[in-house]
Amino acid sequence: MDRSAEDAGGPPAALVQDPAAPHPVAVPQQRTVSSSTGTSSTGTSSTGTSSTGTSSTGTSSTGSSSTGSSGASPADTPPGPSGPPGQQPRALRRTTDGVAVAALVSGIIPAIPVALVLGPLALIRVGRSGARGRALAITGLALAGLWTVAAAIVAAAIITRPPPPKPVTLPPVFSLRAGQCLDSGANGISGVHVLSCAQAHDAEVFATFRVADSRYPGAAAVQQRARQGCVSRLSSYLNPELSATSLAQSYVYPDAGAWSAGERTVVCTVRSTSGPLVGSVRAAP
Repeated sequence: MDRSAEDAGGPPAALVQDPAAPHPVAVPQQRTVSSSTGTSSTGTSSTGTSSTGTSSTGTSSTGSSSTGSSGASPADTPPGPSGPPGQQPRALRRTTDGVAVAALVSGIIPAIPVALVLGPLALIRVGRSGARGRALAITGLALAGLWTVAAAIVAAAIITRPPPPKPVTLPPVFSLRAGQCLDSGANGISGVHVLSCAQAHDAEVFATFRVADSRYPGAAAVQQRARQGCVSRLSSYLNPELSATSLAQSYVYPDAGAWSAGERTVVCTVRSTSGPLVGSVRAAP
């Protein structure tokens, strides 16, 4: 056996004598290393046969390497969180700021001045403490702003609204009916006084009718309709035995104020040109 390989630290080799070779040839041994077990495999030398006989079989001894533990020691392992395995520690819940809640309620009520004060105060508190409630404070301020705008609109509508028209007091002449006799008052038709036709009187009502129109057509148009309507109705009411030459007709029609109050009545009257009337001028039935 050649000791040069053994002295060099390599694996031992078996010598095989080749008859054709002038010198012996060293055949290296096969070596297999398993990383899974951490031990080296057994090396076995090959068997060589010489021309003169059989050489003895050389078997290398089995060497085992020391196995190192891959895990860390218990002392080097940091302590884990307390509690059941696999459970994460709970984060602290943030509380809701009470001033922010009050700002929201003030915006809903609405208490506009209170909401305008508590809203900014709640935002400052939430920013400093990190508590919840920022959205509540902003909502309260927004509601207070909406209520303020609505109040301003209502106030502007009330201020700019025109005053309601004053009620129009219609003169009692529009309530007269055909066949009634009357005396005119000191202030004209607004102070008429109804009395018996057997007594001396100023005028007698011979017809009333309504002007058919929804919009006020103007004083001239209403006056023309009143005159035409009264003229057409006088002959059917007047006693034919009376002289029409001593009688004069007149009429009362609504002006713009009475028209806007809904009055459409025209009152036709007849009076004497020579003095008061005594008795009725109506034709006998």
